[in-house]
Amino acid sequence: MRTLLLSLTHCLIGLTLVAADSAPVKVRLPDYKTVKLENGMTLFLMERHDLPIATLRWMIPSGSSISDPAGKEGLAMITAQMLRKGAAARNATQLAEAVDFVGATLECGASQQFASGAAEFVKKDLDLGLELLSDSLLKPTFPEEELKKMIEQEIDGIKQAKELPGEVLPLYFQRFLYGAHPFSRPAGGTETSLATITREDVVAFYSKWYAPNQIALALAGDFSSATMEQAVRKRFGGWKKLPVSSPPLSEPQRAAGRKALLVEKPDATQVFFRVGNVSLARTNADWIAVQVVNTLFGGRFTSMLNTELRIQSGITYHANTYFESRRVPGAFAMYFYTANETGMRAAKMALDVLDRFRAKGITPEQLQSAKAYIKGQFGPTLQTNDELADIMCDLHFYGLGPDYINTYLDRVDAVTMEDARRVIDKYFPSQDLRFVIIGPGPVIAPIGQAIAGETTRLSITDPGF
Repeated sequence: MRTLLLSLTHCLIGLTLVAADSAPVKVRLPDYKTVKLENGMTLFLMERHDLPIATLRWMIPSGSSISDPAGKEGLAMITAQMLRKGAAARNATQLAEAVDFVGATLECGASQQFASGAAEFVKKDLDLGLELLSDSLLKPTFPEEELKKMIEQEIDGIKQAKELPGEVLPLYFQRFLYGAHPFSRPAGGTETSLATITREDVVAFYSKWYAPNQIALALAGDFSSATMEQAVRKRFGGWKKLPVSSPPLSEPQRAAGRKALLVEKPDATQVFFRVGNVSLARTNADWIAVQVVNTLFGGRFTSMLNTELRIQSGITYHANTYFESRRVPGAFAMYFYTANETGMRAAKMALDVLDRFRAKGITPEQLQSAKAYIKGQFGPTLQTNDELADIMCDLHFYGLGPDYINTYLDRVDAVTMEDARRVIDKYFPSQDLRFVIIGPGPVIAPIGQAIAGETTRLSITDPGF
């Protein structure tokens, strides 16, 4: 299933209005209508008539970090995915066939922050699309046999993923970094937690969290807004409002000092690293400046980190950095991997790059290069209906408005050298770090001692992360 949340770093609309050569490029999010139904449902309607296709995207803020009970991690995800396994009079096969027969798509899932889904139908099948979407959201049947099969498949998937350290490295990192905070919970659950989930759990979860006053529904494509609003009211207007309230999510604590989690995989031929700390929230005023600076440090192919570890030394195929997009502070992290024999060298080299970055900062020419790169990525990133439906929901989730997109380039241009120096000092730590290293025990043990000192060991075959 496609990623359900795009970092708003890159949620940049490709429908540009380019002024004369000497004038700055101006970009505006296409106009869309916002409707609040009587039952509390939020509806976004964006007409685009270039192709006879429309995308529907929904979002409910009931992700794993908010709503999964302790010991039943993965319940939010399982509940969302079960919406496609039978609804109203259709069983799982009939629902899938109805979608496939018209060449459409219908997806559901959950992340740590929210549950969401998407559908895409050609114009002539939009009534069917609304029917299938509303049935899945309002009338799911949660068949016992389908639930059992899904849980078995998910558990098998986790076991298989552990054969590919790069797949599970982020899960070990979030568990080690966030500790007792809800962000440490894997949205997909663990081998142990998934096995405890019952149909009664799923029904109870759905009954508690799925309500019209929780949901945002965005549509982008070839339709009349007035006609579509009527159709949505017909399908969803009878959905009863519920007294749902999400508990406030506390801010995770920033880690102090250096500690490493060593995950032993005896047959690994490579060492995998993720290194970082808790950083800033998506809504922080420094977010754009951080993205501009991170472009230079680890956010593009010619970044400082990738240049050192891949282009010049050739000891890795990939080295990058990222900042998590979250309502409360998420993680900053570096990610890279290398052959076992170059593990120590790669770890020390990455930390040396970080130290030099903090000590020397960036030059005015580098700052302009990062801005130009971001502007160059601006147009192509979001051009399709599904991308536009995503951005409407994402802006709603983060409490941002269309003006975020409309003024984005101006705010990129406004980042100064002083801003760069400040965010480097504040958001790119070098002494307070958490390391997760996956590889053979004899290889990763000395690396952990050398770069962190204090280490914890796990076997990748141990349940969970």
